Amino acid sequence: MSRLLDQQIQKLKLNFITMGLNVSTALSDAVDAWRNNDLTLAQTVIDGDEKINEQETHLEGKSAQIIALQQPVAGDLRKIVAILKASSDLERLADHAIHIAKKARREQKAPSDSELTDLLLKMAENDKQMLTDILQAYSDLDDDAAVKISEKDHQTDEYLQQVNQIIIQRIKEQPDFALEAMDYMKLGNHFERIGDYVTNIAEWIVYTERGRITELGNSDY
Repeated sequence: MSRLLDQQIQKLKLNFITMGLNVSTALSDAVDAWRNNDLTLAQTVIDGDEKINEQETHLEGKSAQIIALQQPVAGDLRKIVAILKASSDLERLADHAIHIAKKARREQKAPSDSELTDLLLKMAENDKQMLTDILQAYSDLDDDAAVKISEKDHQTDEYLQQVNQIIIQRIKEQPDFALEAMDYMKLGNHFERIGDYVTNIAEWIVYTERGRITELGNSDY
């Protein structure tokens, strides 16, 4: 690897981590805004979406520029492609954080069902920890850690199953709960998708280090 190419890839990586930290903050703030019905914090999250989109666009442009001018091969090319793809996953993850924040802004009061709320907050905590850990794994290019982090998504999926089971039971017992139940269900789906996007990022770390596309969560890695 030439010195210039090495510097450019390192800068790309730094910009990606910076974007990831902004997304992590947005997710944490969105959850707090929903839990506390904090309309001001929710609006802060929503307003910050433009910056995250700009960061993704910047990474896309720089990645394309490096590929065109430096014509990297093998491992260097994988690093650039992985950052390009993973930044897209980060941006989509951020979109789900925005939806959670918008939910807080639409509500007139904090969530009322304590059991469902607790489960959703557990999903959120698992997602936030996964995101924090995957950014560290990307910084270190630690593919073994990435695989282990992806396995934590199973916990988020299990929480979602519990949420859906409780929702069904609540509606049977209290038909009037159906409208609020839909809100809980949508939030659960947002948290579930966030876990999926973290898993996608883990897959790009594995691709960078092992040179092959691997669907984590299966037994083929």
